[in-house]
Amino acid sequence: MKKISTLLAAMAVAAAANSVSAETVWCMPGTYQDWKLETNHFDDNGDGTYSQTIADLYGDFKIVMFEGASSWDNQWCTNGTPLEDGVPYQAKKENNGGNILMAGDNVHYINAKVTITPGADDALTILVQAERVEDGQETWQLVGEAPLEWNFSTAPKFTKGDGDVWTLAYTGTITKAFKVVKNAAWSNSYSTAGALELDQVYTLTGPQDPIDNMSPASGSWENPTFTLTTGDTVTLKVTTAGSGVEAVEADTAAGEAVYYNLQGQRVANPEKGLFIRLQGGKATKVAL
Repeated sequence: MKKISTLLAAMAVAAAANSVSAETVWCMPGTYQDWKLETNHFDDNGDGTYSQTIADLYGDFKIVMFEGASSWDNQWCTNGTPLEDGVPYQAKKENNGGNILMAGDNVHYINAKVTITPGADDALTILVQAERVEDGQETWQLVGEAPLEWNFSTAPKFTKGDGDVWTLAYTGTITKAFKVVKNAAWSNSYSTAGALELDQVYTLTGPQDPIDNMSPASGSWENPTFTLTTGDTVTLKVTTAGSGVEAVEADTAAGEAVYYNLQGQRVANPEKGLFIRLQGGKATKVAL
């Protein structure tokens, strides 16, 4: 009996020790650090608030709390409005809810002190106080399933051309789901949420998160070129070598080169971009 009592006492002590070691962790996963739970943990200020300083805060993020092992079970998300520098923000507890996006178009909060204050009934106030706010360069990226990636650090970027036209010449085969994202923020996702045919112009829905992905209607595209137009509406057209030039006639003498853009429009002086070159009756895609 004494041995059993001793064993139970030891188990109780071990359980208590484990309970104490299960530290409550508040963290801030987001675009700026590739959505990791292992980094950007808040420090306990001892007054009911937690804080940390982030050198370059951009994109979107969430607040996550867990005890012991890392977990996404407790998330605080957007309340439907963007967060502004220096203005308290009331986050909403909602697992798999929308990400919190900062006010402004592609802003960077430099040396941002982030303070969170948990309250009753799962309330959470976020206050961001940046040393300064900078405008970042606009970016558009193609993200998706392999061979594409869901990682903004390595996902291919569109190249800006004239006006609001962006192009991306992808080397490889696209067979699976993808979407277009602006300024490395999931809240700025765009898609048609369906299968795309080559040489068709599609109006994309967005910005929105979550949003369904797009995919090739034919099952695969070999070395596709994506042409994106932005502005009041966002459109996307996908072509492959030869898919958009059948209607273009080589009306020049052999040896003289004539250039067309990927929409089949003749270009007198092509510069910096992808073009279809017609020479001697042969069409070739070239990058200048």
